[in-house]
Amino acid sequence: MPSKRRAASAQGPQDVLTAREAAKYLRLALPTFYRYMWEGKIPSSKIGGRYRFKKSLLDRWLGKKAEGEDVSGRNKFVGRVSAIKRDAILAQVNLDVGEHKITAVITRDALESLGLKVGDTAVALMKATEVMIIKER
Repeated sequence: MPSKRRAASAQGPQDVLTAREAAKYLRLALPTFYRYMWEGKIPSSKIGGRYRFKKSLLDRWLGKKAEGEDVSGRNKFVGRVSAIKRDAILAQVNLDVGEHKITAVITRDALESLGLKVGDTAVALMKATEVMIIKER
């Protein structure tokens, strides 16, 4: 019978966690987690007589910011991946943004984690405060 329960929850929304899953996600001991929940420190909902926890609310409780939060629109450039060069450790990603080309060097792990392929739409996020180019004579 427990295997049916696990199979049903595996097909459910990824953002809703059980108490045990939420405690593990927050890296809290289960009794501490329940104490925080009963004290009203951790946001929860009752669904079908059982407590459930939205991952996004737990992230907010942890102080994590939502994806894209606090990023100015002028610092984001949406474009198409035009080329990818892979090395053992690094990868060079070329992004065509209108008539401009942006080149970023990222780790190979990051490239694989993002699952980027040529032709994908991606966002370049500029965080540098200045760029200098010098030509020696």
